Amino acid sequence: MAMTSSMLALTSVAAVFVVLLLAVAWLLWRGHDVPVWLVCVVTLLLGAFTIVCVILLMLPLLRLLEMAVVMWTLVFA
Repeated sequence: MAMTSSMLALTSVAAVFVVLLLAVAWLLWRGHDVPVWLVCVVTLLLGAFTIVCVILLMLPLLRLLEMAVVMWTLVFA
């Protein structure tokens, strides 16, 4: 259940980010000024989304590293 809720939260954040990015693109296309708060929110969401994705991608690599250390210890101990 925890994995399902985390994936739902990640998908929701991604959807909100895309909607805000489309809002910024629409404002720029129409020649309007983009509010500073909107730029800040989009930048913060991009940063948070990037950090979460990097952490989720690194978890399997950390498990592989742990297995390699255990194998090294068993072989050379």
